[in-house]
Amino acid sequence: MLVDDLPLLVDAHPPFEWDRLGQHLPYEWIEQAVQASGSASIRRRRLPAQQVVWLVIALALYRHQSVS
Repeated sequence: MLVDDLPLLVDAHPPFEWDRLGQHLPYEWIEQAVQASGSASIRRRRLPAQQVVWLVIALALYRHQSVS
């Protein structure tokens, strides 16, 4: 059954190293993207604009990877 095979598939792939993304993209680019949006965060949010930019870039670059 699929339920029995899923753990084997998950264990077969090593965990993704998110730090590598930060090594290749300068932080200044992220700040420029936030400033270019023209919107400012007045209040503190759970997911700040900089992290949203990182997330969108990661989702685009690693779209072939499983979300889990």
